[in-house]
Amino acid sequence: MTNLALLLSTLASLAQAGEALPAGDAPAETPPAESAESAPAETDAGAAAEEPDAEPLTDGAAAALDDPAPETLEADDGTDRADSEEIARVQAWLDGLDTLSGRFTQVAADGETTQGTVHLDRPGRARFDYDDPTPVLLVADGTTVAVADLALETIDRAPIRATPMRWLLAEDLDLAASGAVVEAERYDDELFVSLEDPEGETEGRLTLVFADPDPDAPAGTMTLRGWYAVDAMGGLTQITLDEVERGGDLDPRLFILDDEDVMGDDRRRGRRR
Repeated sequence: MTNLALLLSTLASLAQAGEALPAGDAPAETPPAESAESAPAETDAGAAAEEPDAEPLTDGAAAALDDPAPETLEADDGTDRADSEEIARVQAWLDGLDTLSGRFTQVAADGETTQGTVHLDRPGRARFDYDDPTPVLLVADGTTVAVADLALETIDRAPIRATPMRWLLAEDLDLAASGAVVEAERYDDELFVSLEDPEGETEGRLTLVFADPDPDAPAGTMTLRGWYAVDAMGGLTQITLDEVERGGDLDPRLFILDDEDVMGDDRRRGRRR
């Protein structure tokens, strides 16, 4: 399976560059992401607002994807009051998200763990830079998502709307009107919102996980802790965020990926002939 196929199915195991993604149960609890030194983002008003470090997503949270609890809030008809409140809460959080930077830990369906740095610049732009020795870079430039294998010197591209990243990067996403929310669930102090494409253009399911200890507080007090992606084959990939900062200015060059950035000198010369 190509990197592009992996991306289209779930974001999953981009680090595995070319290997098929087996279906499986939820992985074991993710270890915390290792600390990485980075310059703090700056905002127009000064220093960026820093969110609390996120703890690894719990085993109970993973189980929620397969065995919803009685308090599951169904979102099919949009008429349930509690469900509508939860959807509106997540909508407000997304509407208030401009930029986000932090560390991520990814656990693929086969249990392989990789880490890296993530930057989001809504709408439309994202960068997932995997740590060595994983030779993978993912860049969304506002229109397409490019997955670069730096070892093979290849780039695969797909429209953002055809990938799970659309739910985080879309400019005018209306969760309630889109029909994309299939479940909204609470487990302890966490809120889970599961999204599927009702048009079928994006396969699988993406579940966003928020730390939300006070549902009566403003939506901006929630923290995005990560997400689960379930592909069309049932393979589960878990992303946990850590050291998250919101609201900083990001260099636009982070979201540009050219062939020249990936290909070696010999391949670039070959393309010019």
